Amino acid sequence: MDAPSPDQTQRQLLAEALQLSRYLLNPAGEVDVDRFEARQARLRQIREALKAFAHPICRDSLPIESIPLAVRVAFVKAALLVTRYQYLGGNHWQGTLESPTLSRYQPDSIPAPLLSEQAAKRLCQLFALPSAMEVELQEGLNRVDRHIQQQRRIIQAVLASGAEESSAIPSAARLFPYLFGDVPIPAAALDCVYTPMQIFFCLDYQDDQLRDSALWQGLTESERSQVQAFLRSLKQFTFELFQRFPVFGPCTAQTLNYEWCAQLAASLGLETAEVLQTLTRSVGILPTQRAEAFLLHDIWGHHWQLTLTQFESDYAILMTCDEPLRAGETAYTQTGPLACRELFVRENDRVDVDLERARLFFHAEVEQRLGLLFTHLIAEMTADVAEFKFVWDYPHSADQLLSSSLFKTDPAKLDLTLADVDFLFLKVLRPLLEVHLSVFEESVLETDLLDEWTKAGYRVDSLELRTSLKQAIAHLYQIFLQEYNCTYLPTMTGETGMFTQIVSNLLYLQNAINSLYTDRIAQMDSELPFQDLLIVFVGCYCSSDSFSEFWAIDNVLANYFLPCWHGLKQL
Repeated sequence: MDAPSPDQTQRQLLAEALQLSRYLLNPAGEVDVDRFEARQARLRQIREALKAFAHPICRDSLPIESIPLAVRVAFVKAALLVTRYQYLGGNHWQGTLESPTLSRYQPDSIPAPLLSEQAAKRLCQLFALPSAMEVELQEGLNRVDRHIQQQRRIIQAVLASGAEESSAIPSAARLFPYLFGDVPIPAAALDCVYTPMQIFFCLDYQDDQLRDSALWQGLTESERSQVQAFLRSLKQFTFELFQRFPVFGPCTAQTLNYEWCAQLAASLGLETAEVLQTLTRSVGILPTQRAEAFLLHDIWGHHWQLTLTQFESDYAILMTCDEPLRAGETAYTQTGPLACRELFVRENDRVDVDLERARLFFHAEVEQRLGLLFTHLIAEMTADVAEFKFVWDYPHSADQLLSSSLFKTDPAKLDLTLADVDFLFLKVLRPLLEVHLSVFEESVLETDLLDEWTKAGYRVDSLELRTSLKQAIAHLYQIFLQEYNCTYLPTMTGETGMFTQIVSNLLYLQNAINSLYTDRIAQMDSELPFQDLLIVFVGCYCSSDSFSEFWAIDNVLANYFLPCWHGLKQL
């Protein structure tokens, strides 16, 4: 891990920025307008000061072989994949709701040489990649094309099934029950925005009820209760949401009409499971009055990540992050895999904890969990950057893009990123720091271990053994807590710990992205994509080992993105 070390001034500013972001994004109770605006002004002042904490950007051409191979591979992969970016976003969108941002958003244009059948071969030659890479890259591109084709077929079939007989335009009210069940939402409260790849319902609600009082009063008491329960569910955070990356929406296999999905699948010659999975990851709900705060972010910012990166696999694991620790939980240490069950030493009716193994397991498990957090931070940051493209292209129309960030005129949003790391840091570590032990019942970990010992032929019915196991688990969590206190406390004060390094590295990364994305000189007089290529490159580079790549990506961007860009111009 080669993270920049923050000095005292930087740490103090970051600590203050973190506190201000917490308050500004989630003010509690009645807001004092003067105090709120004063804190906004202070956070802007801090952000300006923090721009100085940045790596110098290398703007020179470099010999290709001097650029690390992993960087060259990620760059060539991104250069090929960015040609599919526009097909995964919001081109050719339609709907019953006007969107001034979607209407004008334009991805980077793609020149013919990048689209040619020889592009992979030529890029491998330009960037001195092993000859075997050409086949691998072309196969990856073919997989993306197959995914795009299949998803388009599914979404087209869904939209067609929701169309009224007299119109080709799908009816939001007709589609809604198929996707979310029998929630009594009036048709007048629903709009729909859709692309060839995604569907977003715009529901006109605020807090726990419909905004239109006449529509709300027109519902029966029972119907209002059902709608309120549904609206409340839209606001609840659970790790299960990560299973539905990249929309993180409320459309689940449980709410989908299975018979309808099976009919769609049969008509397309697909498995029903393929239709179910596609819809859970392609259908979302947005509040109508705030739709402009999400449409670009979700459609252009997130959807490409499902197909052009490996983020999906990390999100699948992140989904289970809040589940209690189990005996089979495996940490991948420097000396090999280590399962939680291996931390316990049993002798007759006595159970002890192997201290060194417990420490090794804890730190390796924390790294794995933080790696998943880093994937989420990168995914959100690149989505913010993609959304910013509208402000960059239409600065005089920036007010049309709604945002909860104070930094709408920056590609990466410091306040939103700080809020994300602040919110999720402890949540992903919670199963390692929270234990529930009782003489009246067994925890999940106890049950797992006792079951395994029973299957192995050991007796587990003695009270002494079970009491000793509880004490050993309590000791294990005491060890975990000690290691946590030494290294991972989420504070910017005191000794420099992992949390300080994470926040500091995020700052360096944001400053590198902001500098490159808004570099007019680099983008001048070139037909090649630049801004879209930048975010796809970040996604491609951070798609293997998210923990280690997080610590490197800021340096990689500062030192090698423009030199790679200069090399690409030779295409």
